[in-house]
Amino acid sequence: MEYNIFDKFKSFSLRHRGLTVFLFTSIIVLTFVLTIGVSFSNKFLNKNNDFEEIQYLMNQIKKKDEKIYNKYKVNEVAKTVRGIDVSSWQGVINWDKVKESGIDFVILRVGLRNIEDNTISEDNQFRRNAAECNRLGIPIGVYFYSTARNEYEVLEEASFALNLIKDYKITYPVAYDLEAFGEGRLRWVSDDTINYNALVFLDYFKVHGYNGMLYSNLNDIRYHWDLSRFSNYKIWYANYSGELYKGRIDMYQYSDEGRRNGVYASVDDNIAYFAYEEVVEQVVE
Repeated sequence: MEYNIFDKFKSFSLRHRGLTVFLFTSIIVLTFVLTIGVSFSNKFLNKNNDFEEIQYLMNQIKKKDEKIYNKYKVNEVAKTVRGIDVSSWQGVINWDKVKESGIDFVILRVGLRNIEDNTISEDNQFRRNAAECNRLGIPIGVYFYSTARNEYEVLEEASFALNLIKDYKITYPVAYDLEAFGEGRLRWVSDDTINYNALVFLDYFKVHGYNGMLYSNLNDIRYHWDLSRFSNYKIWYANYSGELYKGRIDMYQYSDEGRRNGVYASVDDNIAYFAYEEVVEQVVE
């Protein structure tokens, strides 16, 4: 009787069952290990490539903005002053009437990132509001409403805002406003990451000659922000019930129902416990 290779293998397997099981098991384990190893290697390489690409993009942003610097120098003074903050929600504002009503400063929304679709957009009244305030000599600061998930996104937001405000006289702080903790595209983003992103934003403006400020309400201060990390920046606190945060407050947004001549919608009322005096450069003859 002739035996083919299969018959010989079958006969060997029956006579050496232990060895056969060992060999098959070894082959399966080796195949699994090699497959996982290749998969992990590919993921590692992709992760490294993504990291390098993001670093490249961030460096490009910084390079593009490197020559932008706030030319308006100010000295801070201890003084209680009153102001408002507005955005496109207030529509077209008659700033001449606002100034006549008595106001010390204004904080303007410069832009925002949409919580759902990731788009960054300019506040459609910012340029007009900034130009009018500059024309009338009303001191202004700005804020950006952020939903950044990582360092690249927050740097993208900072650059966007910087390039909008660079042509205007900004003497009050640039504020970082993030309120949607755990919502929309910020779901699963840790508080530690959001705190880090806020510092990246504020540090970026500091490098470019602007003062920085963090906006928050009482709940977010209690449960999300680590204010010990923001000792170099001002805190803008919002609460309409009169309950004050028992910590450092530099600006207090105490109402969202303020009324001003020239504004046909309610505004946010603020008290700042600081003010700025512009530094006039002395010309030496």
